[in-house]
Amino acid sequence: MIRFEDYPALLQWGLYALLPALIIVGVWARASRKNIIKRAGDPHLIEQLSHSVSKQKRRIKDLLRAAAILLVLFASFGPKFSDQLTEVHREGVDIVILLDVSNSMRAQDIKPDRLEKARFELRKLLKELKGDRIALVVFAGQAHLQTPLTLDYAAFEMFLDISDESLIGVQGTSFENAIEMGLKAFDQEDKQHRAMIIISDGEDHEGNVDDVLQRAKEENVVIHTAGIGSFSGTPIPLFDDRGKLKGYRKTSTGEIVTTRLYVGTLQTISMETDGRFVHLNTASASLDEIYTDILGMDQKEFSRHEFTNYKEQFHWFVWLALLLLVLDLLVSDLHSIDRNWEGDYVQK
Repeated sequence: MIRFEDYPALLQWGLYALLPALIIVGVWARASRKNIIKRAGDPHLIEQLSHSVSKQKRRIKDLLRAAAILLVLFASFGPKFSDQLTEVHREGVDIVILLDVSNSMRAQDIKPDRLEKARFELRKLLKELKGDRIALVVFAGQAHLQTPLTLDYAAFEMFLDISDESLIGVQGTSFENAIEMGLKAFDQEDKQHRAMIIISDGEDHEGNVDDVLQRAKEENVVIHTAGIGSFSGTPIPLFDDRGKLKGYRKTSTGEIVTTRLYVGTLQTISMETDGRFVHLNTASASLDEIYTDILGMDQKEFSRHEFTNYKEQFHWFVWLALLLLVLDLLVSDLHSIDRNWEGDYVQK
């Protein structure tokens, strides 16, 4: 089987136009050579003077050059050949990310802020995925499915970049609503190969997760948690429409509201579901440990398909064209006979 390189349309049509252009140039050059010979003098005399030139050999040399040009042109189309089919299996685990986008995630105890640190770690995780499907749930006082399970990591990252506190109208933090939405995001026909990752500062304003954790265990969902933030109180910044800091969030009595990392609920969630807790408090901390655990889970097959494995073969045509040009240089267009002087010497 053969296929050619997919060039941009303009370049593709340019290559198509080369062949007729070369034919026109060749015909024009041949006609020009004949006209030059006609204008050079008496045709019979020119024929006598060029008697040593073999017309047959000149045709052979012309054919060698034309064939070399055609081979180079064919090679420029990027021919690819293959005679084998390759079967590809895509296996992995369904992973649902629960990302806390409450106001407290804007605290700057981790630079530039907690939410941006969480996004950064998730982008790193995307680069490590090996065929896993991934979904995104954003939550605060309520939860919203931002991206369903997908293998399109670029689309996931696009929605991750626009995930912030403006997406959720009810502020606060409710792990119960978040986990319920996360459970709905999984494939309901497959009760295996499921993992969930919660990234939050741990402030749970609802405080009731026992029932939903029981459901998670019944549905074989392993929940890993990642705490983000420091243990000391940090003010929650307020920004204007241009993203410029305009102050800090305050209570009705004028006191500055502070937020800190609460690990209790996060650790409870991970322990109850056989997951892992990590603390994303430094530049070296990451989700690698969690993903290592996920890689140890049973993998399921998401897709299987066959494709033809084409290999570049243009270089063979270039080498053949080069060989023809070398032959053109080696072939003489003169008759291969001895040319002896048969005239008379004139003595004075």
